[in-house]
Amino acid sequence: MGIFDGVLLATDIDGTLLNRKHELTPPVLAALESFTARGGLFTVATGRSLTGFAALRPEVPLSAPVILSNGAYIYDYQTERALHTQWLTGSFEEVLADIRARFPGLGAELHWPTRVAIMDYNRWHELHMTTVKCSYTIIENPAETPPPWIKILFADEPELLKEVAGYARQAYGEDFSFFFSAKCLLEMQNVGVDKAVGVRTLADMLSLDLKNVYTAGDAGNDIGMLETFESFAPASGTAEARAAANHIIPHCDENAMVAVVRFLEERYG
Repeated sequence: MGIFDGVLLATDIDGTLLNRKHELTPPVLAALESFTARGGLFTVATGRSLTGFAALRPEVPLSAPVILSNGAYIYDYQTERALHTQWLTGSFEEVLADIRARFPGLGAELHWPTRVAIMDYNRWHELHMTTVKCSYTIIENPAETPPPWIKILFADEPELLKEVAGYARQAYGEDFSFFFSAKCLLEMQNVGVDKAVGVRTLADMLSLDLKNVYTAGDAGNDIGMLETFESFAPASGTAEARAAANHIIPHCDENAMVAVVRFLEERYG
């Protein structure tokens, strides 16, 4: 038995678990290994897909299934199977077509758990794919790779994406959520699909008391889980993420997650 038995810590990856160089630093790794060695359940709750997490996975001391694609996909590496999958539903193809017609040349990624297709490839896609070390296929139209898709992601100039988000939320906000995972990345998923639901689904699968569930994140796609559970946001996070969190921890370049483990040690030790 360990002091962290029954305690789940779910963290965003980029800008929270990793620093701005996308590194898992030795102090953070040591803190998380100490947490899991004492019974803690550690996982990631990320916008990355299964293929987008694959390169990083060997470095991360997981002790619970992972929450991917903003909560739409839960995967258990121990059994090598998906525990939960929620595909895009409704008129998402028509919505995608309308948005791209109103914003010609807008870069868009179509995501499955294990592959990515990109339309109107641009430098922001290159940055995204380089960061997550993910392979992809460039296509000209969605008919080349039909659904189901697990999410749609728009990658383009930040100012343009603000316009896209404003239009999309007004026109389609009843059925779809549009939220930023980075200034150059705007995600589209069904309303009701987010990291908060993903964390809660995993907690239910593990029969955990929700008072022992903690989350950490830094961006717009983290806000749901930051508001739902006791939570932490790094000082480097967006203003919205910091406002949603219960606790502010150091900048992601200052080993932010070490502070989370120390907080939990004080609470449970």
